[in-house]
Amino acid sequence: MALKGRRAKAGDELGLYHINPWETASLSQEIDQYFLHGIAVKPGATVLDVGANIGVFSAHVHRMLDGDVRIFACEPLPPIYATLERNARERLGGKVTALPYGISSRDEELEFTYFPLFTMFSSMYRDKSNMAAEKKRIAATVFDYVKEGHAGPVLKRVPSFAVRLGVERRLRGLQEMQTHKVRVRPLSDLIDEHGIDRIDLLKIDVEGAEIEALRGIEERHWPLIRQAVIEVEGWEENRTTVEEFFTSRGYEVFADPGLVASADIGVVYAIAPPD
Repeated sequence: MALKGRRAKAGDELGLYHINPWETASLSQEIDQYFLHGIAVKPGATVLDVGANIGVFSAHVHRMLDGDVRIFACEPLPPIYATLERNARERLGGKVTALPYGISSRDEELEFTYFPLFTMFSSMYRDKSNMAAEKKRIAATVFDYVKEGHAGPVLKRVPSFAVRLGVERRLRGLQEMQTHKVRVRPLSDLIDEHGIDRIDLLKIDVEGAEIEALRGIEERHWPLIRQAVIEVEGWEENRTTVEEFFTSRGYEVFADPGLVASADIGVVYAIAPPD
């Protein structure tokens, strides 16, 4: 059973409450990928964390800027949101506003699948009908990541059969899933509701729903977005569409396909023209 809102062990650099300790560590290791290709934030920034999970990205930005930041963090799944809200309230000095909804192109309720043992894979695009294929893709990605040396030279030397066995055992946790009906809203609604007049960094990591999230930005709000980092699932199919949201509006765009081709996940970075 997942641990709900348990405090991170002593020595954890962020001191966050978490659901699965290994996920907190894994999400922390990804932080550097958001600050490549000229992406940076300065004190006083306003940041939108779309797909916040328990708030690891928000916590790192809060620490980077010594708390001189305003962050709006969206997480639609109630079990994850509960931990995000607690972290925002107790660990992040009141500088993070936790919002209990997802971001999409319309205001509506949708069914999401929640994986208690793999919360960061929770999505409206994963369910029992496609989990066999998803587990196969994830297993191949992790195997390639290890054997290509991205996890370090020691793990690279582990025999292939042992790596596959370890991955298969870990992925058994994806068999436990729950369905939740959650609210999603357009990003423009969030901007209007909170009176946001500048977005220094828009981070989107929404497990395949990034195009719908971008469609929820009204034209009048695009000039507010100075930088964006978008994780794109289905990279080969969706990369160009995501890039065009930004190139068509004059942003400088960088496309990074990621370390492992089998993941089919990359990141689009966008920087607006100077004011």
